[in-house]
Amino acid sequence: MTTTTKLQYRGVAYDAAQHEHPSQQPVEHVYRGQHFDAPLGHEPADVNSQVELQYRGATYRHRAQAAAAQVNAG
Repeated sequence: MTTTTKLQYRGVAYDAAQHEHPSQQPVEHVYRGQHFDAPLGHEPADVNSQVELQYRGATYRHRAQAAAAQVNAG
């Protein structure tokens, strides 16, 4: 059984399974001066709504439910 994930970008449907994905093999790399030896591809971390997010002095709130409602409305 094959599953096809159809996504849309600006009204154009595409199949994410057809695109290259980052390797799960550990790779030594540098990001902002810090050395890492970890896979470039990884699963996203779970959302922790207790963590306060800040970017350039602005505080952000988790809006997962509002974002899901907006996506599913279209």
